Formats: sequence, structure tokens, C-alpha cells
Amino acid sequence: MKKFIFLILIITLSFGDIKGLGKLFNYIFPLLSDKKVIKIYTLPIYYKYFSSNHFIIVKDCNKSDIILGNIKCDNKPVFSLNYNFYRNYKNVFGVFYYRKGRPQLKFKKDDLIKFFHKIPNELKGYVE
Repeated sequence: MKKFIFLILIITLSFGDIKGLGKLFNYIFPLLSDKKVIKIYTLPIYYKYFSSNHFIIVKDCNKSDIILGNIKCDNKPVFSLNYNFYRNYKNVFGVFYYRKGRPQLKFKKDDLIKFFHKIPNELKGYVE
């Protein structure tokens, strides 16, 4: 599974296309939630990347299961795309960002357990 995530990261880096991010989110978010349909709150720019039957885009962050982006919403899990936001905001459980041209994927152990009550085996190598 690590090879799969690494492959998606390389594809994203190689083509510079946000579609690779959509594939990454479509892989990671179902690992975290046991729900058949996950409610996502995000910016309109990311709507088209969650077109599968596993996701519903909601317009209110308080009705979501996961928030994608640098959006503050009390007591909801946030997956960020900015390292500083990841470090400074308390509800951010994970981040995807580039450092020195290389893709980075990180998760906070305590927040994964707090929000999802588990750490999927496929993500253990990215937990700090």
C-alpha cells in the first residue's frame, strides 16, 4: 500500500496536476471512515475531484465528516494542504504539501485516534 501512495505522489509531482490529489484523497479518506458515504466540506475548486459514490460534498462544515483545505471549523477533522496550517491549527489530522519540490504526506497520531479511533495500517508510515 505504501507503494500505491508513493506512486500517486510521484504522478502528482510529475504532471503537476491536481487530479493526482483527488486520487490520493479518494484513497485516504475511505481508510479513515467506516461510513459508506463520507461527507466532505471543501472549497469549490476541489468539488470535481470527489465524484465517486463514496463522497457527498456538503455546503456546511458542521455537517461534514472531513474538511479538506485550510478551513477552520470547530470539532471537525481537517486535512490540510499547507504545512503551517497543519502545525498551528488543533483539528488538523493530516497534511499534503511540497517541500523542496518533493511531496510530503503526514498525519498526527493523536488526532487520527481522536477523530477516527484508529490508525490504518496503510498510513502508519506517515504518522508522526
